[in-house]
Amino acid sequence: MSSTCDDASVGGSPEVVPAFALGTAASRRLMEPAIRLVLWSCAALAVAVTVGIVLSLVFEAMRFFAKVPVTDFLFGLEWSPQTALRADQVGSSGAFGAVPVFTGTLLITGIAMAVAVPLGLFSAIYLAEYAHAGVRRTVKPVLEVLAGIPTVVYGFFAALLIAPALRDAGKPLGIDVSSESALAAGLVMGVMIIPFVSSLSDDVIHAVPNALREGSLGLGATQGETIRRVVLPAALPGIVGAVLLALSRAIGETMIVVMAAGLAAQLTANPFAAVTTVTVQIVSLLVGDQEFDSAKTLAAFALGLMLFVVTLILNVIALHVVRRYREQYE
Repeated sequence: MSSTCDDASVGGSPEVVPAFALGTAASRRLMEPAIRLVLWSCAALAVAVTVGIVLSLVFEAMRFFAKVPVTDFLFGLEWSPQTALRADQVGSSGAFGAVPVFTGTLLITGIAMAVAVPLGLFSAIYLAEYAHAGVRRTVKPVLEVLAGIPTVVYGFFAALLIAPALRDAGKPLGIDVSSESALAAGLVMGVMIIPFVSSLSDDVIHAVPNALREGSLGLGATQGETIRRVVLPAALPGIVGAVLLALSRAIGETMIVVMAAGLAAQLTANPFAAVTTVTVQIVSLLVGDQEFDSAKTLAAFALGLMLFVVTLILNVIALHVVRRYREQYE
């Protein structure tokens, strides 16, 4: 009798664990290692693919540098990668100075970023801070449509409309604008990458906590001062990421440059002249039947390696900026 009372005082009979709960726990113990293995395999595959790409670029680039000195490639001022298949063929020696190709890439990319960053950032600030919800729901998808248009369509637009318009506008001013110019390619490319800046920047600015805005406004700051001194610095890591994404997209663009800027590798800073870029030269070097033992074909891998190094440096700079401002505002 006393034992029964003791059991009742403790809480009655012990709780019975359902059988399906035991089965669920057992299956969880079996599934979690399997899922962890799948996730680890995916991560390892991504790393392996990246390492394989880098090693292939380095290996083929080393073969190129065995034929052409590194100094001639990095500091040469003439790019004419024409090599002969036979020793007695005319043009058996080519020029592999990549400076004109690099300057053309920087020129077109700089024009594109000068168009995309202000327009994209200002549109993002308007949509996130000033526009009504209905306007934001309408304008943002319209801007994002620009990212879905095929690049060949942008190339047609640049070659058939923008380039002739620039040439005609330059004649009354006495400016000689080439039919294929860096300015035409850069302007159209800038329009193409506006969504990469505006959409991502809008999301980042919209995600800034309202407490920061309210605190600034409560201290007497205007809305413009709040945006300039509080919202934008807090959103700077995300904005830097958006600009970096747009920059990478501009550097890697090919079709617009081919159709609007041409294939001429000229060492010039004139935006009205025809220039070429690294990606365009890589495509032109690998088109058709090529001998992969020739310096002409291997030059494409050297250009690809330099493009990879530049992109890596940009990523390192962006990560440094992101880490610095993230620590400041967290």
